[in-house]
Amino acid sequence: MTDDRRQRHLVDLDNRRPELAGDLFETLADMQARCPVAWSEASGGFWALLKHADIVTASADWETYTVTEGIMIPPTGKSMPVIPAELDPPRHGAFRKLVLPHFTPKALGPWEDGIRRIVADGFAPLAERGRADLVTEFARPVPVLVICKVLGIRSDWERIHRLGEEFMEAFADTGRPERGRAAAQRLEAFLAEEIAARRGRPAEDLLGQLVNAEVEGETVSDVEALGLVQLLVVAGHGTTVDGIGTMLYRLLTEPGLRDRLLADRSLVPKMIDECLRLHPPVWNMARTVRHGTTLRDAELCPGEKVMLAFGAGNHDPDKFDEPFAFDLDRPGLTQHLTFGSGRHRCLGEGLARLELRTVLEHVLDEFPSLALDGDVVWGGHTNSHGLRSLPVRFPGGAAPTGATTREDGDV
Repeated sequence: MTDDRRQRHLVDLDNRRPELAGDLFETLADMQARCPVAWSEASGGFWALLKHADIVTASADWETYTVTEGIMIPPTGKSMPVIPAELDPPRHGAFRKLVLPHFTPKALGPWEDGIRRIVADGFAPLAERGRADLVTEFARPVPVLVICKVLGIRSDWERIHRLGEEFMEAFADTGRPERGRAAAQRLEAFLAEEIAARRGRPAEDLLGQLVNAEVEGETVSDVEALGLVQLLVVAGHGTTVDGIGTMLYRLLTEPGLRDRLLADRSLVPKMIDECLRLHPPVWNMARTVRHGTTLRDAELCPGEKVMLAFGAGNHDPDKFDEPFAFDLDRPGLTQHLTFGSGRHRCLGEGLARLELRTVLEHVLDEFPSLALDGDVVWGGHTNSHGLRSLPVRFPGGAAPTGATTREDGDV
């Protein structure tokens, strides 16, 4: 039952619905125009912040909007907090200080050649064959191989991707919470093996450094180590899979874009940011109200869940003129919310940008005539969005069959 306080803000927003993937951002934009602070009855009920300014404000106010009660709607079946994403200050800052120095552009520099090799090796057999699905055959393995290389984990990309996908899919099935718990346990067991192989031993890789590190004078606990590694592995590949897919889709379909990039490579960073703005791989994260507050004309009470709808903020006309248009020259291009905002801004932003740039530059250098070769499929999970299929034809392949868009059955 919705009380009067919430009734005025009621919208039909259920991020578990598979059909939402087909017109997600249009749906959010419509809600934003009608009710910028909205209430949904889905998943036990939550507030959705849809305006760019409100999301930035809430992201900065950890005393009112805490992450310690979880950052996903609905909650996952994991047994520990995701670190540092589900920590408030001061503990959050201590862990961020531990991890962030390893993911700055300077720190990632030594990995660039290895990432270029992974990208080139990923494309080589597909180009030789002449046709490929760049999501299933390229975008899925490459980010897993990269994060494994950086961390030092054995590169069983198919197993890691499968465990991550099972985990993300299962917790959306709120009617069967045991499914989410089982998926979380399988993922955690795999990561625990990697951690156990390094705990108490001299560090030979980045993962070894992190799980044996001291934070505020104490060695990272087993639970903290597991939460930290889960964040780096799961978030470190799934989001980049979606980012690669949508970036290449825009490259192949946006009129005149490829010619501009071929003529002026300085536009590559702008291309990446505009793709991230239009197609945020992570379109929402959650908070929980700690202290009652009023936002616009909505009264939010302690204990209520809050969705920060980054995907809506990225399409806010009060922040971005003609928000659904692709525009490399728009002002404030880097002020999108795709990597979050404030103290919880994505730790892996530098690595994601490096991977996207490496992929885009490789395609421009090696496959300037790459063409779409069939229907694309959109899909996602409860907080993610991207392509599930991107069929292409390489130079010398058969003529493209024409392309349309449809949505996947994934949640």
